[in-house]
Amino acid sequence: MWEEIASFTGNRNARPESSVIVCTPEGQIRELISVSPQFSAILQVGASVFDLVCPDQRDESRQKWEHAILNGLPIAQRLKYRSVDRQWTYGRLEAQIGVDHNQERVITVVSDVDTNSFHSPSLIARCKAIMDTAVDAIVTINDGGIIETVNPATIKMFGYETTDLIGQNVSMLMPEPERSRHDGYLADYLETRKAAIIGVGRRVTGRRRDGSEFPIHLAVSEYFVEGHRFFTGIIRDLSELEQVQQQLLQSERLVAIGQMVTGLAHESRNALQRAQGCLDMLSLDLADQPEQSDLARRAKTALQDLHRLYEEVRSYAAPIHLEVRDCDLPSIWRKEWENLSTIRTDSKMTLTEALGCQNSHCEVDVHRIEQVFRNIFENAVHACGPEGTVHIRCSPAELHGAPAVRIVVEDNGCGLSSEAAKQIFEPFFTTKQKGTGLGMAIVQRVIAAHSGIITAQRAPVRGTMITIVLPVNAMNRNAFRSGR
Repeated sequence: MWEEIASFTGNRNARPESSVIVCTPEGQIRELISVSPQFSAILQVGASVFDLVCPDQRDESRQKWEHAILNGLPIAQRLKYRSVDRQWTYGRLEAQIGVDHNQERVITVVSDVDTNSFHSPSLIARCKAIMDTAVDAIVTINDGGIIETVNPATIKMFGYETTDLIGQNVSMLMPEPERSRHDGYLADYLETRKAAIIGVGRRVTGRRRDGSEFPIHLAVSEYFVEGHRFFTGIIRDLSELEQVQQQLLQSERLVAIGQMVTGLAHESRNALQRAQGCLDMLSLDLADQPEQSDLARRAKTALQDLHRLYEEVRSYAAPIHLEVRDCDLPSIWRKEWENLSTIRTDSKMTLTEALGCQNSHCEVDVHRIEQVFRNIFENAVHACGPEGTVHIRCSPAELHGAPAVRIVVEDNGCGLSSEAAKQIFEPFFTTKQKGTGLGMAIVQRVIAAHSGIITAQRAPVRGTMITIVLPVNAMNRNAFRSGR
């Protein structure tokens, strides 16, 4: 009998474990010739063959059924079917349809559903290779916002493990207020179909496991699998790109400042020199008049301050070219502390150290790093007054995945306000009565030129804490600059 059915339907490769059903042209089951265990729970005489198919795919299945009967064609459809445990399962249903001459019955051969039949091993391997080697993070979620899959770049970018993400709401990768609003955005889209971000990449903010936030470019696409809606987000970390853009913008600003100050200094140099000469001559004439002589001296000091301001602005705006060599960092800051002894003549300030590095050597430009410690120490002396302590801690660190050294300089002076801590590296910002406000701005430029980072904050108890992280090797610094 099986051979006759196979011949009738043209399905020469039909196997006895397939299901053979006799139906009406409308799909009502009239006779079950052979039913595989996979479909025994749902295929019954009098029922509709479409009961096998998930409701959201029945209309499509009916259309294919009618087209197959009309044209004598086979059916091959990926769908979600009801299995023996009456649960909906993804798979591929294949059917060969034969119609008798009187159009009164339809003999249908339904091959067993193989849930892996449409998952080619080579295709899976290619897709996995793409996902695993992609530089950008790739996250897929369902229509409830729950994470279905992530690639290794996601783990590296956000700092989570795969098990921390799968099954969780994707909003965990967002800062507030987007985190709280995300489910509402998704619900609005599913209801209105008005896309705000789907199909349109844009800059947003991501949140790592440690709570830090960083700029990202997010591109979202929508797709359907077996009637279910999913979304894929491709995420690119913009931190380095925005840092480079900021550096280029800053460089352009510095070039403009440098050109302006150089021209201004050149044009004013002769006037300053003439004023200086006149004051020198006036001081001689006023030697026997103390009050007038003091006024002349103050005027000369003001001219010197103006000249120094020109030079500091020009120095700040000038390009920084490093000549690096291996150096012992403690020897540099100890030397600069001693060099400041002249401004500490009436103070009892002390310098203490805590070296947590077995090797505190680092490849730096000695002259530039001396300038860094000198400016930091000068600020500490000013903040602490006659008595105070400057404490330096040095410990191993990691920067951009490479060995680095962390130096923390902490004083017990008056400390920084939260507003001052935000502005301390801004040009011309100062808390001193005298000063140009360029010292810490220059310090930041020098550290940035070394591909390091510097931060300032109020110390836990009292005073100010400056933290510097420097790459150990100049080779690594070059790698950071080029983005390798």
